[in-house]
Amino acid sequence: MRKKIRMLLLIIGVLTLFSACSSVYTDEEMTAREMMIVLSKTTSSTTSFEKRWKTTNKAAIVDTFKNGERDGEFKRYYLNGNLLMRYYFKAGNVEGPWEDYYPNGKVLMSGQMKANKEVGNWKYYNENGNLLGEAPYEQIPKAIRDAKEKNIDQFWKDIKDGK
Repeated sequence: MRKKIRMLLLIIGVLTLFSACSSVYTDEEMTAREMMIVLSKTTSSTTSFEKRWKTTNKAAIVDTFKNGERDGEFKRYYLNGNLLMRYYFKAGNVEGPWEDYYPNGKVLMSGQMKANKEVGNWKYYNENGNLLGEAPYEQIPKAIRDAKEKNIDQFWKDIKDGK
């Protein structure tokens, strides 16, 4: 009987050890991405996180970290598999191109980010992909900015609802 108990405890201990080693999250990552699954951790200290939609098994969130900081390409996808947004982090700050998309896959708006702020002129488009104009971010028509916010809000609602 004691051998069986020891064997059971050994098995539980080994399983616990392996499960503890498979995922490493900082508190910030857990708070912001509570439903993500660790995809891979390479020797270059880059960690990619991916969350998949339960109903379609397509990617919902793909993020990249280096040495514990956001670094590289970040993507969000609609439930239908089309890209919702793509942006980049460098040393923990949003830097470089930013693109938002309509659910049909056409670009909604695109521009540049520097130190977490929209800079320069941004292009904005209709749902057919036709360029409507180019302006500083603050001057983009409210309807376009509202469409972006609505899409993002729906994305996070779908994530929280477990779709």
